[in-house]
Amino acid sequence: MAKKKNKQIIRPWCWYCEREFEDEKVLMQHQKAKHFKCNMCPRRLNTAGGLAVHIQQVHKLEPENLPRIENALPGRDGYEVEIFGMEGIPAPDVADYKRRKEIELGLAAGSISQPPAKRPKTENRALSEDELKAALEAHRALMGAANDTAPPATNDQGAVYGAPPQAYSAPPAPAPVMPGPPPGMMPPGASPFFPPPPGMAPGQVPFAAFPVRLPQDFRFHPGSHLPL
Repeated sequence: MAKKKNKQIIRPWCWYCEREFEDEKVLMQHQKAKHFKCNMCPRRLNTAGGLAVHIQQVHKLEPENLPRIENALPGRDGYEVEIFGMEGIPAPDVADYKRRKEIELGLAAGSISQPPAKRPKTENRALSEDELKAALEAHRALMGAANDTAPPATNDQGAVYGAPPQAYSAPPAPAPVMPGPPPGMMPPGASPFFPPPPGMAPGQVPFAAFPVRLPQDFRFHPGSHLPL
């Protein structure tokens, strides 16, 4: 399997003078010192547009009287094109520069590629109090919507999570039964204690279904349990 040839990458170069540099940071310093320097004061600007605004506002010159950009090639000393490093270079000029570099180095057409675009810097700053409040409100609204659409969670026993505890009615406790005295320990003249029948309150005299008649000569001897 043939190895893929790596394309040569052109180094950062200045559109105004076509000088090459090690990196784009050095290129921008070069443009600021050689091309965007005011010839009426020591002020140095970052772009040609900034230089034009400076000359008009500080030195009170009209746009048609602006001086040409210094140290620039013919046709590139105006303020019409806004260049910052390698950003803003017209595409036809980039293609022409690559074609001339390939001819100079004896390379095939298309063997030189443009350097990769510089990643934009991410802003890393602390949020203000208003931004924090707005982010908190958005988070609360999102969580509220999620809770409304989510089904209720259940545990393993089938109880609904978050439901109030259910009250269960306990079965009625049976009425306590008072045990009677053991046999042979009942005092004389005392009647044995029997629990009331079902449906009758304690202390209520049970109703006899039939009257009980005793014979006339049936008497009790005081202090004994046997009839005379």
